[in-house]
Amino acid sequence: MAFDMYYKSGLMRKARCQIPDDLVSTLYQVHDNAQFPQLTWLIDNLYESPQISPDIAKALADEMLAVERLILSLHLPFPMLPLQKLQTFFLAAANKNEVVHTVSD
Repeated sequence: MAFDMYYKSGLMRKARCQIPDDLVSTLYQVHDNAQFPQLTWLIDNLYESPQISPDIAKALADEMLAVERLILSLHLPFPMLPLQKLQTFFLAAANKNEVVHTVSD
């Protein structure tokens, strides 16, 4: 089940992003890891359609980057492009001071 997110990007536009199923399983590998509290929160609330404030979006962007570095250091395969898109999405929302709205299938 995909997890869709968006934030306002102008008067009539929305920036959209999705967490695909294969990325959920990758993110779940760091669930309950003390280094990734916001990712743990996101995973725990994934299907409750949470709203993500700009400060949480910034923390998520930082944690996504840390996850990528961790996985690369372990030489494990992972869906790099979706992870980078997600990190960019959260960083843009934080920089624009926009709340991210979520919708789960």
